[in-house]
Amino acid sequence: MKEFYYSKKKKIRGWKRHKRKIIRWRQNVFNLDMENMREYQRDYAKLWIHPFYSLVRTNPPNWYNRLLLSDIIDIYLNWHEKMDNETEDFYLKIWLFEPDFISSQIVVSYGDCLNTYNDTFDKHPMIKRFPFHKFESLKDQLALFDWEAHIHAEKYSEEELIEDLESGLRTEAEVNEIRNKSYETERIKLSYANDVHYKVNVGDVWVGTLKKGNLSK
Repeated sequence: MKEFYYSKKKKIRGWKRHKRKIIRWRQNVFNLDMENMREYQRDYAKLWIHPFYSLVRTNPPNWYNRLLLSDIIDIYLNWHEKMDNETEDFYLKIWLFEPDFISSQIVVSYGDCLNTYNDTFDKHPMIKRFPFHKFESLKDQLALFDWEAHIHAEKYSEEELIEDLESGLRTEAEVNEIRNKSYETERIKLSYANDVHYKVNVGDVWVGTLKKGNLSK
């Protein structure tokens, strides 16, 4: 069965250098730019660390992900302090992707954009337990959050699938697999034609929210 996310392992060298990239990334996003936030009313911090976050994404090993997640939590807590000072309701979440960890990010919004991200993901229909065992060394920090399971969906349109088939980018078997694996199909009426959109479940997104009273590190 073909996987719809990129997970092929590559030989990656220079891990000391890649660890330093985490330090630089943390420094770049640790302090939420409140002037920018008040103007645009939303912001985010993605894991823009090459070569993992690129056109074709590659997931780092688990030990590297744990380093990233530790900083994600620290950054979230710092952002939370700043947003608390605004005395307005705000949306501040960790989106933790599994298994596509490198797509994880911190997202914040408020004001006119408060509800912008409410419907980004479909809630998972099954009751799932957060995979604490994968981040054992961070269990105490992760326990500060409520974690809700959502679906990481890849979205396709029938029009795009036919174009890919005709251009040779996908085989007929691959196109049929996407159609058959979709957990939701929606018929769309367009001004020039009708189309069908497919959602394929490729993993989980754990949406983390700080529990009340847990602002201290």
